[in-house]
Amino acid sequence: MIIWRGMGWLVAVIVFGFSFAGNLICNSIYGDGYYDNHKGPLCLALALSAIPIWFLGRYLRTKSDRIVIDKATGKEMAMNQSRHALFFIPMDYWAPILLVIAVATFFVQQKPI
Repeated sequence: MIIWRGMGWLVAVIVFGFSFAGNLICNSIYGDGYYDNHKGPLCLALALSAIPIWFLGRYLRTKSDRIVIDKATGKEMAMNQSRHALFFIPMDYWAPILLVIAVATFFVQQKPI
């Protein structure tokens, strides 16, 4: 079950889109099965998907702030109306997580079946 808040579902869509595009590109250039048999293209897709996720998450975080004025004190406060998260993790935090997963995937050895 996928849990998201706001536009957090875009993290999964962006990662899937980059992975799917990487699969199509690698298999068309190097032949069928290349993407499945090599770790590099998946790591690259994860690392590249972190870039738009970071910028989109930062943009949505600043855009959703709303300035309100307390009538009693006259102070201005920023209220974040909606949070954009996937699995309770803010959207922009997914970028470093994806980079760590990409690096870990690259260096972990696969056991032959």
